[in-house]
This record gives sequence, C-alpha cells and structure tokens, in this order.
Amino acid sequence: DRLAKYNQLLRIEETLGSSALYRGKAVLPV
Repeated sequence: DRLAKYNQLLRIEETLGSSALYRGKAVLPV
C-alpha cells in the first residue's frame, strides 16, 4: 500500500512536470 502511494506520487510529478516545479518556485520565495 505504501509502495502504491509512492508510485502514485511519482506518476503525479511526471504528469505535472514543469508545472509542479513552477508552482514550487512560486510558493518558496528565493
């Protein structure tokens, strides 16, 4: 079950891609 959740997170990251990275940069002020 834990492994399934981990795989799901990886799949979500792959789906979002640069969009997730952009959102992360927008949330964290650098």
